[in-house]
Parts: sequence; structure tokens; C-alpha cells
Amino acid sequence: MVEGSTQPRGRQGRFGLRGRIVIRFASIALLLSLTLGLVTYLTVRQIVVENREESAIDQVARDALLLEAVGPDSTNPSELLASMRPPSRSTPLFLAEGRWFAASLQVRPEDLPQDLVETVVSGVSARQFTRLGPSPVLVVGTPLRADLGAYFEVFRLDDIEATLSALLTVLMIAGLGTTIAGALLGWVMAGRVLQPLHQVAGVAQQIAAGELESRIDETLDRDLLTLTSSFNRMADALQERIAREARFASDVAHELRTPVTTLVTSLSVIERRRDELTPQGREALDLLSRDVRRLERTVADLIEIAKHDAGVATVDLEPVPVATLLGWLLNRLRRPDIPVDIDEPATRSTVLVDQMRLERVLANLIDNAESYAGGVDRLSVEGRRDAVLIAVEDSGPGIPIEERERIFERFARGQDAPRTGQYEGSGLGLSLAQENARLQGGLVRIEGRPGGGARFVVEVPVVEL
Repeated sequence: MVEGSTQPRGRQGRFGLRGRIVIRFASIALLLSLTLGLVTYLTVRQIVVENREESAIDQVARDALLLEAVGPDSTNPSELLASMRPPSRSTPLFLAEGRWFAASLQVRPEDLPQDLVETVVSGVSARQFTRLGPSPVLVVGTPLRADLGAYFEVFRLDDIEATLSALLTVLMIAGLGTTIAGALLGWVMAGRVLQPLHQVAGVAQQIAAGELESRIDETLDRDLLTLTSSFNRMADALQERIAREARFASDVAHELRTPVTTLVTSLSVIERRRDELTPQGREALDLLSRDVRRLERTVADLIEIAKHDAGVATVDLEPVPVATLLGWLLNRLRRPDIPVDIDEPATRSTVLVDQMRLERVLANLIDNAESYAGGVDRLSVEGRRDAVLIAVEDSGPGIPIEERERIFERFARGQDAPRTGQYEGSGLGLSLAQENARLQGGLVRIEGRPGGGARFVVEVPVVEL
């Protein structure tokens, strides 16, 4: 059952909606052209053949009457047949007293159907379609007076066969043209039908990209009014919900800032008198200090996230040479111990960045490496034509491919975090790193590192001076 249900979806996905519409239009056009062509061909064939058959019967009847009036005994029967000169393309034959007489050697008596001859000799008129070599013919026979015998005429139907063959060719060409025209009509109609849907999809992509104010013009198509109005109501509800959640996070973070500041200050006072505490008290103080510092970072991250969600996060972009930028960043991060590998194209590049936000990006990536992978092995910097890649590399367990998108989600943590119990972050660091990189026109992605470990790549745009 599962295979049967998924197979049609596979075919639909292979052709697409527009392709399926084109195929159906072409199929309908082909079916109609085949039906019309078949009916036309059979009708014309029947009419032409019946007309020729009636004409042949009338001609044989007239020629038989003429033959009976003249009388075969009055002259040589063969000369009499030749003198009759039928107007159509026919060959007369005469059977009298067991002897055959013909006006032409093109048709011999043995070419006639034997059953037809026997029927006519028995006194009954008959006709039969047959073939004489490659040519179709109509043989018509009629009995004469008992003392005269039987008269036959063989009518060639080459002209009818050629006419019907030409008609069939024309109908096939017309059917092919109709099918192509149907496919083109389907392509045009599908385009017109799908155009509003493409606009709907475009607005949906804008909303997914963060442009929550984007809406569909409800006058786009009268028949799609239900869809467009429902979509706009959904977008309004989504925007309102996101704004409400952002306000909630911002309010919570700001409300927590004052008590957290009080806790940090009080903790600093207690830490200065650490020596006066018992061993159990010092242990409790360490646990409290760790959790208060973690709460402080979480509140700061929540405030930053709330600014991004509210759209009030500002960015101050300025051109900075890469070599100068790296030295400044390492000094700010107080990590001169991290080895840096920079290639020649990168040293000659100037990037357009907000230095403070780029510092936050790298600080979050370095903290992530120290929490999960035992620290940073090196920073590698590569210059490209339109961007500079700053990679934070570690030799930890690495990140599975299926998790490389998920870990950028808010409050997401690596699969090893619950087992080690060593991670003290809020789960917002990588999400903030991605948001800050995006504000600067860059991005953050994860790559596997040859030999093991993870490689977080920050891509920042190059500016031409």
C-alpha cells in the first residue's frame, strides 16, 4: 500500500504541475484529433466506395443491356467488348457457352474470384472487392439471357486507394498539428493559471526570509480571492504571534537583567571572602558562580535575540583590511594563542564588516569549539573573488550531516551535550552567530574537516576600493 501511494506522487513530482497540464491538454487534443480523423476517414471511405460501387453496378447493367441488344452472335464477342469502351477504368469479360472473351489481356478469367463466377453463372448478380496483383479492384458480374451467358466487369480502384491514402496522410498531419497546438495551448494556459500561484509563492518566500510585512494583492485574481485573503490572514496572525513572542522574550530578558545584576554583584562580594568559607561552602559557591554566570550570558543572549526579532538590531559596516581585522579580533578575544593560517589572496583583501558583530560571531564559534571539541585548533583565512572565508577548526567528534542545519536553531545543542554535561551555554550562541553574520551580508556554515573535527566557516563580503 505504501509503494502504491508514493508512486503517483513520484510521477507528479517528476513532471510538475505545468508539465501535467501540458500533457493533459496534448492528450485531449490527440484523442479528439484521432477520433475526428477516424470518423472522417471511415465516412469518406464509405461514401467514395459506395458511390463507386453504385456507379459500377449501373454501368454493368447498362453494358449488359447493350450486349444483350446487340447480340454476341452478330460479330466476334471480343471485338464487341472492345467496341463498348466503358467510360470508367474497367475491363469487361464475357462468358458464353463455357468460353471466355475479354477486351484486354490485363485481366484473365482465372483472376476472377471463383465463387463470384459460380454465383453469377447460377443466375444471380454479384459483386466482390478483391486485389489484382498490388491493385485493389471491384468485380461486378450479372447473368445475361439464358442463351447468352454471363457478363463481368473488373473496375480498378487505384484512384480511390490513392485518394484515401492522401486523406489519411492529411488527417495524420492535422492530428499531429492539433496535438502540438494543444500542448502549446496547455503551456500558455498553465502559465496564466500558475502566475498568481507564483506570486503567492514569492510572497511566502519573502515572509520566510523575514519580510513579515509582505502581503498578497487581494485583487490579483477574483477566483483566488479565498486563497489570497486566507493567506494574508495567516500572515497577519503569524506576524502578530512572532511580534508577541519577541516582545515577551524582550520583556522577560529586561526584567531579569536587574535581579541578575544584583546576583552577580552579590556573588562578587562573596567570592572576595571565599577563604572564610568552609570547604562545603566553597563548593556551593563554585556551583552558584557557574550557574549565575550562565544565567547572565543567557539573559544577554535573549536581549540580543529580541533585538534581532524586533528588527532594531543596527549594523555599522566599514571597509577593513583582513590582516588588520584579524589582529584586532584576536586581541579583543584575548586569544593570541590560536594559530592563524591566512593565504595570500586574503591578505590583499578588504572586507565590509561590523567589527563588533564579527567579534561576537567568532567569540560564539570559539566558545562552541571549547565546549564541545576541547578548543580551537586553528583559524584559517581564505580569500575568494567576492568573499573572505574565516574558518574556526577543531579536532572534536565533528557534527553529523543531518544536524548541521538544526544546530543553528535557537536553544539547539549538539547530540553529545546531554551526555557530557559540560556545556554551560544557553543554546543561542550559534543562532546569534548566524544572525550577526547575516546582518553583515555574510553567512555561517559547517563543513567536515579532513581527519575529523568540525569546521565553522564565516563568509564575509569583499569590497573593492
